Amino acid sequence: MVRALSEARRVLKRGGRLIDMRPTMRNRRVELALPEATLFIGEIDSASTNSDHLAANDALDAALAAGEFKLEHRTTFQIKTDLDTLADLREFKSVLRRSVMPESIFERIRALIADEPAGALIRIRREMLIARYRRL
Repeated sequence: MVRALSEARRVLKRGGRLIDMRPTMRNRRVELALPEATLFIGEIDSASTNSDHLAANDALDAALAAGEFKLEHRTTFQIKTDLDTLADLREFKSVLRRSVMPESIFERIRALIADEPAGALIRIRREMLIARYRRL
């Protein structure tokens, strides 16, 4: 983030806007969406990425304190990823870089859909931050 802010300061004219979009520090939630209800299954542990998030927040706070940017708007939103099968969930897990998905998530889903796999979706929710800053 420090390099990105330096580049933004270099290329943005005064009044130019910077959009910051990134995951929040909250863990991803894994749910099982059944026709009659959505069940919370567990979380994907993203604690190993917290230092990156904190460094990005510190860099932005420093830029705001130095009067280089002004926060215009900030909000969060959810990204949902729907998967059809446990094999799809395994593939999703295989591309996680530093986050950890416990094996208990697979076991719990397997037990819940053993009798009724039709109509079940495995849903992963990730909270994202989006913010707009103006270059001063």
